[in-house]
Amino acid sequence: MKVGILGGGQLALMMVDSFIDKNVEFIVLDPSDKPPASKRVKCIKAKYDDTEYLDFLAKECDVVTIDFENVPSSSLNYLEKQTKVYPNSKSVEICQDRLKEKNLFRECGVPVTDFYEINDINDLKNAVSEITNKSILKSRFMGYDGKNQVHLNEKKIEEAFTLCGSKDLILEKKVDFITELSLIGARTQDGDTVYYPLVENNHNNGILDYSIAPYENEELQKKAEEYHKVLCDKMNYVGILVIEFFLINNQELIANEMAPRVHNSGHWTIEGANMSQFEAHIRCIINEQISDIEMNKYSGMVNIISKMPKDRAEGLSDISGFHDYGKLERENRKLGHITLIDTNKNNLLKKIENIKKII
Repeated sequence: MKVGILGGGQLALMMVDSFIDKNVEFIVLDPSDKPPASKRVKCIKAKYDDTEYLDFLAKECDVVTIDFENVPSSSLNYLEKQTKVYPNSKSVEICQDRLKEKNLFRECGVPVTDFYEINDINDLKNAVSEITNKSILKSRFMGYDGKNQVHLNEKKIEEAFTLCGSKDLILEKKVDFITELSLIGARTQDGDTVYYPLVENNHNNGILDYSIAPYENEELQKKAEEYHKVLCDKMNYVGILVIEFFLINNQELIANEMAPRVHNSGHWTIEGANMSQFEAHIRCIINEQISDIEMNKYSGMVNIISKMPKDRAEGLSDISGFHDYGKLERENRKLGHITLIDTNKNNLLKKIENIKKII
């Protein structure tokens, strides 16, 4: 069995690691010189729309998947004519465009904040008059880790419009939420799905800082799984799909966005669950059986951002996993993560607090 991956970042690295001792061969295509996945497998250096290498992947691989959602959907569509591609190009295209994504949420009955398509400055002025300045202007495309978005209460309308690129925008009403939760689900080619417990996420400057699982609320878990199922059924989805929610009033979920891939908020699953999200994704796309998810303890994941700890031994003895992606240090760049596990949630929170002082 050969699996192709478009993108050689840390997510590809961890997908490869999840099947490193199994009878699966990986071929990774990435335009950079030494992406993280090159630590484990040979990576082909090529652009994502290079048809010569896409043809090579299609010929060599039984199935192709992605490392991140901003791979051109046109490349996935090209590959689909020659081999299996999961997730499919249509799903990825929807997740690349905030407007299409929000429209799909609404169509599927998944609660979402008020939003407006913005094509010019007059559209923006009219929309602001409807929902006041308590709103966020975002680019429809290439938005992640807080990029390409402006809070209107911090900028003038014209300035915000220019900062976001002056075209292909969406205005969203700001949500006053208690916390952010994410649901990770793995859907097989037969349409069966296993779910991980809801994860609580904490951000700093728009970037995920740390996550804790499980968020224990049976009613919210059931709601989130219902929303996940209807979206996957609509898109004929295969693999890991993650939905990020805002929790309001302690009982209502508002969908923020989806990720058609393994996700930062699920990195704890490597040490904290019987089957990691990375293994689950590969099993789904190669049509191998997946088991129900089990976890007996509380798990936390802390991102290492901008700088790696100089001395890993100092203060890091009480951890369950240390993952170095092998990336060059850069401001606001995710360089690795740490997993922490404990039988007591309060103890886990203390461990996270202590780790954050070190990194």
